[in-house]
Amino acid sequence: MIPVFIGGSTSVASDKLLAIIDWKYFREGDNRAFLASFRERNRIFDITEGGMPKSLVIAADRLYISPISPLALKKRSDRAKKGIYEFNSVEED
Repeated sequence: MIPVFIGGSTSVASDKLLAIIDWKYFREGDNRAFLASFRERNRIFDITEGGMPKSLVIAADRLYISPISPLALKKRSDRAKKGIYEFNSVEED
């Protein structure tokens, strides 16, 4: 499990990250109803800290409204899945 930073002070475990979608698709229509269903169950979290929403991050059990672009989040997720962010212990002399 490698955390993927998605904005604010929030990160999601790479193995729990299901989808990253551009926020513009959630401004109207059926997608608004999808968001409303998660809001009713308190499973949606706005981490934009007053900024502009750019993406919707779908994790295993909740949704996050993120201020980071979908492309940047995808790159972070890809790096995590490839193990680029693996942490190695450093021995001190």
